[in-house]
Amino acid sequence: MAKASGHLSSLDQKLKDAIVPLLDETGFSRSGRTRLWLRPSLTGKEIQHLVWFQIGESASSQAGRFTVELGLYYPKYDRFCNGRELFGPGIAACHFDLRKRLGFLLTKPEDKWWPYNNGEEQLTKQMADVKKLLVSKGLPWFDETDTPENAATYNTGKLPEPDRLRREAREQSLGAKKK
Repeated sequence: MAKASGHLSSLDQKLKDAIVPLLDETGFSRSGRTRLWLRPSLTGKEIQHLVWFQIGESASSQAGRFTVELGLYYPKYDRFCNGRELFGPGIAACHFDLRKRLGFLLTKPEDKWWPYNNGEEQLTKQMADVKKLLVSKGLPWFDETDTPENAATYNTGKLPEPDRLRREAREQSLGAKKK
């Protein structure tokens, strides 16, 4: 356990050195003790941009790795509560169409996870890669996705068509399982 904790300490230090200054410069602030950063949207009141560094769970194939998740949180449609804020800003509460892993913004989209336990030098290189991708792909994604038109749509509390269809299919599936 101490070894994993040491690797996470190295990851947190590299985040602090390489990524936090970028996030600070672009208006993000850290949320509590988590690896989550938030900033207010310019298109709608209480809409939040999220950048989250997700750590792979120890029992998963992503153990010892991290990924970067981006999201737009619209309080009028917290995906867990159909219009009532349940959890507040968090990546899991973001709308399906309004969250994206950084790797899926690459020219060749992939579910990109970076190892954080391959030594300091490797972690430094990976943080440089993550920072470059945040600047070239991640931050522009917010500008492309968080438009006044999307804010107006999501602030109505009504789901866009693809999400409405997904929700209805999920509800039908759950209803069939209960019978």
